Amino acid sequence: MSKWLESLDEIKEGVRLALDSVRANKFRSFMTILGVMIGVGAVIIVNTIMDGFNHYVDESIEKIGNNVMYITKWDDNTDFDNLTEEQRRRKNITMDEAYAIQKMCPLVEAVSPEKKAWRNVAKYKDKEIRNPDDFRGCWPEQAVVTNRDVSHGRFIDENDLRRSARVCVIGPEVADALFDTRPDALEKEIRVNGYDFRVIGVQEEVDDLFGISENDFIYIPMTTFERLYPNRERVYLLVSAVSRVQFGEAMDQVVNALRRVRRLRSHEENNFGIETQDKLRDQVGEITDVAHMVAVSVACVGLLVGVIGVMNIMLVAVTQRTREIGVRKALGARRKNILFQFLVEAGTLTGLGGIVGIIFGAVIGLIITTSLEWHYYLSPLWILIGLTVSISTGVIAGMYPAWRAARIDPIEALRYE
Repeated sequence: MSKWLESLDEIKEGVRLALDSVRANKFRSFMTILGVMIGVGAVIIVNTIMDGFNHYVDESIEKIGNNVMYITKWDDNTDFDNLTEEQRRRKNITMDEAYAIQKMCPLVEAVSPEKKAWRNVAKYKDKEIRNPDDFRGCWPEQAVVTNRDVSHGRFIDENDLRRSARVCVIGPEVADALFDTRPDALEKEIRVNGYDFRVIGVQEEVDDLFGISENDFIYIPMTTFERLYPNRERVYLLVSAVSRVQFGEAMDQVVNALRRVRRLRSHEENNFGIETQDKLRDQVGEITDVAHMVAVSVACVGLLVGVIGVMNIMLVAVTQRTREIGVRKALGARRKNILFQFLVEAGTLTGLGGIVGIIFGAVIGLIITTSLEWHYYLSPLWILIGLTVSISTGVIAGMYPAWRAARIDPIEALRYE
């Protein structure tokens, strides 16, 4: 027990001497603390921002569920500058694929085909909105697949589809542009690209995804769209599985259905692509990995500055306290006591830099995530890592000065002026 108390006293003494060194060598101490602060702060800032970014992505994905797949003409790794002959001749996704999935895939909850028109103009009286994101024809299942409700009115139903009704559901940004309030839009006639439609619903507002608005669109029944735009053949397909647990099986069923309707032989590769949220998460993961590498690089530079600063300060301290070291040795202090004391001093110095860096990184991370309206989370794990790395840096940097101090001859040290 006495050994523990002795060690505790040595730690206290080492911390006190380190603080005295900070006060006595303010500029050198500041530069040392600054280097460590930059290194640790960079890690904390990047990780708080990346945690907020990942939470934002997860929330955005959750809004349309974890069991949605997107059927596309191209694979996500297609090189459009070097298309193969097969890729150049590849057929568009059509309504046949939508009907096939609907008929042949029992583990699919809903399939939502969409056709789009571009460069649109919507008007109501003297107000207009140009280029709303999409003027789309869709099925009633669109609301199921995207997991998005209407805030006012209702969505397109089977009766609208059967009658090819001139009705529409608009996004909240379109409603804000054309009407005083969103409820005012209901049962009003708007003109889109020269065609009149009665507004039956306004969808709920959702946050933008990566700065892309998800609120400026106009939906009409697919049958109505096909009657007005008979030459638009390309179809965009969204498919939702009955559950996340059966997502893999549902995807297999979708692939088999698409291969059959596109008449692919067993040895032929898929001539379509399927995107999922997991791929989006992987892409986000690649972004965060790069950000972490940048943070580690900045941290290494900052810690290198800190190591050099700590080593210089500790070498100066050894020289200035040579006589003190001699007295301590004359009174019975062993080499390991001297070594331990100087290592504690070095660890304390960089530990201060680590604490300042954590506070600095946490504050900057809070400011950035708040300005972006992202979730803020400061992980205790990264706080622990920051402290551990900063203190370890001091111990490593102080090893040589501490070794020099421990090897000083006590007789020569007592003669030192």
